[in-house]
Amino acid sequence: MINVGKISIGLPFFNARRTLADAVRSVFAQSYRDWELILIDDGSSDGSKELALQIEDSRVHVISDGVNRGLSSRLNQIASLAQGKYLARMDADDLMHPERIARQIAFLEANPSIDVIDTTTYTVDDDMTPLGIRGDEKLDSRPEAVLRNGLLIHPTIMARSDWFRNNPYDGVYVRAEDRELWCRTCTTTKFDRLVEPLFFYREGLAGNLRNYLSTGVTISKILQHYGPPLVGAWRTSVLQWQFFFRNVVYRSATAVGLQGKLIQRRNRALTDNEQQLARAVLQEILNTPLPGLGHERIHQEALG
Repeated sequence: MINVGKISIGLPFFNARRTLADAVRSVFAQSYRDWELILIDDGSSDGSKELALQIEDSRVHVISDGVNRGLSSRLNQIASLAQGKYLARMDADDLMHPERIARQIAFLEANPSIDVIDTTTYTVDDDMTPLGIRGDEKLDSRPEAVLRNGLLIHPTIMARSDWFRNNPYDGVYVRAEDRELWCRTCTTTKFDRLVEPLFFYREGLAGNLRNYLSTGVTISKILQHYGPPLVGAWRTSVLQWQFFFRNVVYRSATAVGLQGKLIQRRNRALTDNEQQLARAVLQEILNTPLPGLGHERIHQEALG
């Protein structure tokens, strides 16, 4: 295993008491052990901060100022605090595969021209039942593709810590701050992907129309701002019409209760072997004790 010294893992959280312990557990399950975990509370009121403070390990740093500042602000704060050569991010309701950190480090060390990588991910439901695989296709980082589809699976990314500090998130683009960052940097940054599932992304199938529409407003703003300089006015208009049509389809599907079908289309179905492997890895993660919290865990019965 390649050892580059300490690496940083950034995990912002807000009212994540139900899922936070298992997310942190997946950090402790990593085969790469020289890490620091930066846990930043974004003004939680559900006991999340108190749970985080129970973890007894000098590698875990809990930061809390009691204020809800939003994701972009917290991600920039994490980058400013990171002491490691590399910074990996994740969300408070997801899990990392035990080999995620080691394999991303190995790839970046072997490919110094690459700035940012993500990974393919398993999708799971609220009970940690594997649903499918997302992102196992070659990454398309052409500007038009980035404008149309976004680019990376945001919670799975790793980059050199300096890259995050030099390319901060813009808090104006709420709920699509990652897409704005990819659009802003796609002509100067080299991106790549590990096409193996090294993450477990929690995805509810019910959908949330309000959140979807809020994200849509921000994406429209991104297209308007970055489209013309990247692909020209005419192609921008085409992309805007395509996005408008997708919004209409999603609204219609939501109205008749079919939004779950649309969400499922983002994923490739698991083979029987992939299903068994995903369950085995999840069980390994959830069996990992947390110092100060022991084996306390959620949703074990779903994996039995």
